[in-house]
Amino acid sequence: MIILYIIAAVIVLVLIIAAFTGTAWSYEKSIVIQAPVSTVWTHVNSLAALNEWSPWAGKDPAMKKEFSGTDGTPGASFAWDSQQKNVGAGSQTIVKVVNESALDTRIDFLRPFKGVADATVAIAPETGGTRATWKIKSSTPYPMNIIKVFGVIEKNMDRDFNAGLTKLKALSEG
Repeated sequence: MIILYIIAAVIVLVLIIAAFTGTAWSYEKSIVIQAPVSTVWTHVNSLAALNEWSPWAGKDPAMKKEFSGTDGTPGASFAWDSQQKNVGAGSQTIVKVVNESALDTRIDFLRPFKGVADATVAIAPETGGTRATWKIKSSTPYPMNIIKVFGVIEKNMDRDFNAGLTKLKALSEG
């Protein structure tokens, strides 16, 4: 009986902590690329270009991909569907394009979890090259937001953003 009380107390504690932990989160990472803005822009100016260096694109070679609309313009979208749990299914739609500066997108996740995120890839001149900054903002619903306390989101985003930006750097400097 004591074990049941301990388990119940732990569950209640987790729910209380989650209640006081915000649901919104954001992450951003930058890299300096030894190439002019115009060169880097060719690798971030459309959904097809983003897909070249996306850390998720290569995780499932059998992933179904579909592009629609005029890529590189607001309203264009990319949908993916993978049977691999770590890739899932969803779509990404261009919201705003600032020529040779930023590409803003909305990501709608369908699987393995439903969710929405706003992502931006921004580039700017930097001494000796171009700074590329990748940002994402989203939220995790209660009580799953408890994962923020343990740094799970940051750890996963750091790994994936580092892989993607490193590939963007290689493509741009190549």
